[in-house]
Amino acid sequence: MSSVIEMVKRGFEGQVDFYQRREGIWQLVFPVFHEDGDMIDVFVCSSPEKNGWIRIRDMGLTLMRLSYVFEINTSAKERILEALLTQNGVMADEGEFYLDSPPDMVFQSVMQFVGLVQKVCNMRLWQKDTIKSLFYEELECFVFESLEQFKPRKDVVPLENYPVLEVDYVLEAERKPFFLYGVGSQDKAKTAAIGLLEFQKAQIPFVGVIVYEDMERLPKKASTYLTRNADKQFTSLSDFRSSGLQVLQRLAA
Repeated sequence: MSSVIEMVKRGFEGQVDFYQRREGIWQLVFPVFHEDGDMIDVFVCSSPEKNGWIRIRDMGLTLMRLSYVFEINTSAKERILEALLTQNGVMADEGEFYLDSPPDMVFQSVMQFVGLVQKVCNMRLWQKDTIKSLFYEELECFVFESLEQFKPRKDVVPLENYPVLEVDYVLEAERKPFFLYGVGSQDKAKTAAIGLLEFQKAQIPFVGVIVYEDMERLPKKASTYLTRNADKQFTSLSDFRSSGLQVLQRLAA
């Protein structure tokens, strides 16, 4: 039997089983589970970089599992994933996570690796909580990466004597610039509505655009004020991603 197996057994004091997945790579069979009852996938082999050390790895199964319910599809989410990896001392290579461990620290290293896997898999829960904080970052990424033809500028003050009225993004167009607001809360809806109204009173030429995080979750009164003053509204960020460029190009023509 491989010396890797013997080293891991000693680290776990024998309280672990193994299943050989391929030559030189074994899956650990031990009672650590995901929330749905599936065993967490942890594999061990010899480290190809550090002689005599053990490589703990997931064979790419963590991100595969996460992809069924949650996509790492923005730079903001990628940065958070990278932060999780750094905080837990785990490396990534083409979708696979791994951690090299000295033999005498293998138990601690495996549990450290398991903790990282659990945190990554729980990113799906951010759809209800933490993901809210990503709305504005994701909107910014889309604006500067996908709408660059409109030469976007951020946090613009159209009225010099009214500096508190910032526009999230000004997008240049031949006829009128687009004044775009991201709206993820009732307070932001009020701010955007006041801004649009004041710019209209000042007779500034512009096209008002609103991108909601989720229009249906806002109080009706808040969205009503915006409906009265905005020229175009997108009910969600996904709506804006899928049709925003085409709509703005049409409005700018």
